This record gives sequence, C-alpha cells and structure tokens, in this order.
Amino acid sequence: MKPRITSEFGTLYKVMIHTPGAEHQQLIPWEGDHPLMGPDPHTYAELRRDHGWMKQYISQEIGPENVLELTQLLEEVFTPEDYHHRYKILQDTLHKIADTYVDHLQARGIRLSSYDPAKLVKDLVQGYPRTLTLNNGRLPKLIIPPQREAMWIRDPAAITPLGVVIGSMVSNRRAMEPSLLRTVFKYHPMFDPDSIFLDMVEFQRNMEDDDTYCGFIEKHFFEGSNVMVISENTLAVGVGHADFIYNSRTTRQGFQLFVKKLFEADKEKKIERIYMVNFPDLKGFMHLDTVFNMIGPKSALVMPYIFGYPSPTLHVSAKEVLQHFIRWLRDTIGVNRTDLSRIPTAEDFEHAGKVEVYDRSHIRKVGKVERLPQTSRYFLDQLVEDGWIDLDQVIWVGGDPDDYPSPYEHLKVALFDQQNMAANVFNTQPFHSIAYHRNPVTLTSLKNKIKQLSSDPHLELMSSNEIRTDSGGPRGLVLPLLRE
Repeated sequence: MKPRITSEFGTLYKVMIHTPGAEHQQLIPWEGDHPLMGPDPHTYAELRRDHGWMKQYISQEIGPENVLELTQLLEEVFTPEDYHHRYKILQDTLHKIADTYVDHLQARGIRLSSYDPAKLVKDLVQGYPRTLTLNNGRLPKLIIPPQREAMWIRDPAAITPLGVVIGSMVSNRRAMEPSLLRTVFKYHPMFDPDSIFLDMVEFQRNMEDDDTYCGFIEKHFFEGSNVMVISENTLAVGVGHADFIYNSRTTRQGFQLFVKKLFEADKEKKIERIYMVNFPDLKGFMHLDTVFNMIGPKSALVMPYIFGYPSPTLHVSAKEVLQHFIRWLRDTIGVNRTDLSRIPTAEDFEHAGKVEVYDRSHIRKVGKVERLPQTSRYFLDQLVEDGWIDLDQVIWVGGDPDDYPSPYEHLKVALFDQQNMAANVFNTQPFHSIAYHRNPVTLTSLKNKIKQLSSDPHLELMSSNEIRTDSGGPRGLVLPLLRE
C-alpha cells in the first residue's frame, strides 16, 4: 500500500493514530530543555479516555481494522528475532544513540535478538531508561527521551497525492517523532518501498555530516499539520513570516525543499500548484489547520479577519479590524502589571493570510523554485479564483458576523474560539466532522451550515478537557493514509 490522499474531506478508508501511553507519566512540570520537562501536564486517565473516544468513533466509521496504531506497527517491524535485522533498523531510527542503547541492553543481560518487541517499542516511545534508579549514588542518563507529543501524529509527517513526506520538528523534544514514523513507512511490509518521496530526517542527517553547511540545517523545518491537500493537483502549506525557532514550525527553506522534491517525484505531472500561506508567528497559530480547514467541496471552516474576509465596509478592511483591535488592546493594558512582549502586535498580522503561488509551468520555465511574479493576495481570494472555495460556503470561527453589533465583538469571540482550536476539525467524509465540544458559538454556526450544504451532515463533538492542553485539535490526532 502506498499512502495517498487527494483531499481533506473525501471518504476515509485508513488512518494511523497513536494512543497516548505511559510517556505522559514522565513529566517534571517546569519549562526547560530537559527531556522530562514540559509545561503541560496531563491527567493521564482522562487523556486516554478522550483519545479513546475518538478512536472508537473513527473505528465505527471505517472499521477497527482500518485504524492502525503506531506502536503496533512498530512492534511488527521489530518482530523478526534477528540481531542484524533489529540492529540495522535501530541504527536507522535512533541514529547516533543506537549503539548506546544496544550496549545498555547488553549490560543488563538482554539479547537484542530475543528482546520482546513490545518492550523494545516501549523503550522507543515511553523513553529509556524509565526508572530513575540510583547507580553508585548517581541518577541514570536518559538515552531515549519519552515521546509525550507523539499523539499529535499529523505533525511529523504529511500524506499527499504522491505519497509520504517525513518532516522535521522545530522542538528538540520532538526531534525523534519523524524517525518513528519513517521507520514504519520504510520497514513495515504493509507499505510500498516508494511510499516516502521526501525524507527530511535523512536530509538533516546529511547536513549534519557536511561541515560546509554548518548552521544551514537549523532552518529546514517542515511539519505535516501545515500541509493542506486542496485537490489531487493543488496543495497549500502554511509558513510563518519569520524564519526563527518560534515560528509556525515550517520555514521557507523547508517549504522550498518540499516544492522541489514534490515536483521531481511527480512523474505524471499531476500537481499543478502549491500555495504558500503566510500566517502569524504566534503560539496559537502554529499550523495552518488552526485557522483553516476544508470540510466539503468548496466549503471551509475559517478564522475571520486573517484572510482578508469578512470585510465590514468599503472603508474598513478585514485586516484593519484585526490590527485596530490589537492596538486598542495594547493601549488599554495596564503596562505596569502586564508583560507586553507576550501580547501580539498589529505588525504580527501585517502579512497574515497572504499567499504565494508556486506553479509547475512557471518553475519549469525559469528553471528554479520561484513563485509566480504577482502581487501577494489573500489565500481565500486565490482559492476562489482557482475554483476551490465558494465564499457563500465558508463557516466563520465565532459564528456569522451579521449576528454581532460590530466586527470587533465578532473578532473577540473568534479569537477565543480559535485559541480553543475551533477551526481544527477532522473529516471522515464530506460534511462529517469531528470537532471539540468546547466552542458552542462556532459549533452552532457549523452545524447550521452543513445542514444547508449536505443531505447527510454529521457533527461529532469530542471531549477535549485534557487533550486541548497541548494546543492541538482533532485533525492533529489523526494521520489519514487513504481517502476516496
């Protein structure tokens, strides 16, 4: 099987997920670069309950045999009891720490060839060693960090009309997640040998080994939640305006490499256009799917005032509404009690929602990855012009702007819902969406709209009391492998 999808809403056939495990019990709740540190502790039982509900619902929709668990696939990869087989895959997965891990097992009297594959995968996912046991008065050095954010399985990889992209993560504590998915797609017999067409893990390792590119590697970041499959011949990728570590987690350099490899892999020349969508370099806007998601043909759930719409009057644009609101907010904050560096500025949204178009014919003509020489316009304008979106079929986060006395009241509600991941939904088929339960205003508008647009609408509400803590949504928890 070669993973392949041609839309974000076509009927779902097969997915991959990762049910959160004991890796979430390995946490010191302080902010820092230690693998056990993190600011977002979870109530473990509730986290598994919420995620388990989603898994059960998707299993009912497409059949439990089509909901694949990452850990189960990894166990099957390591099932053959052969030292050389396992050692080769561990070297490819763990890279520079593989020998340290294998030596540590041997020191404990564990033979790699006969090690229980379920325990081996626990080491890879839940961390190794997992017990802080004193050794001659010293605590152990952590060899493999716990993969606490692996449940956000959409981030380390993307499925496109041409196959799989293995991404690269901004956060050091998530650096190993793409390697785990890469191991599955590369070594599990279920998947075709040519499933991966862009391997950012291998790319970065090659850069590390080449001293002439010292520092260059740091800017090649690419996360799968920024990839939106508009159709079988058109994709969109969200990219932050600035290339620094706290941006939207996909840099311009990572995007350029993606475009180059995508067109090279497209032997049948099906992909025609790729949109690069700018949006704010802010925590709550870390991926394109936090502000935009297609839910059916020409229909999308969209954060308002980011993409040039809705425009209140001829004299006030959508961007002006957003920037005026932020300036008012900052001007009226008690500066002696508030750290203004943590509050967005109007300039943060200056380029938000703008799009650059990378067209196959133009790239072939100029001989390099270069955007169309046109004035940057808003993403929604481009989608309307190219026939992918009907503005009358857009559902706005925060509800219908006509229901509010002013656009600023609408924006206030929309910002709150957007931070609660109201725009981040996952579709099992057209107009069948899974959304968080905690955004009643947006949900009411979404429910009413899909009833107008479909004869068979369905909106499934998902509990998010614990999962929401990580600033992600239902789409980030599921990696679709096949759609209609």
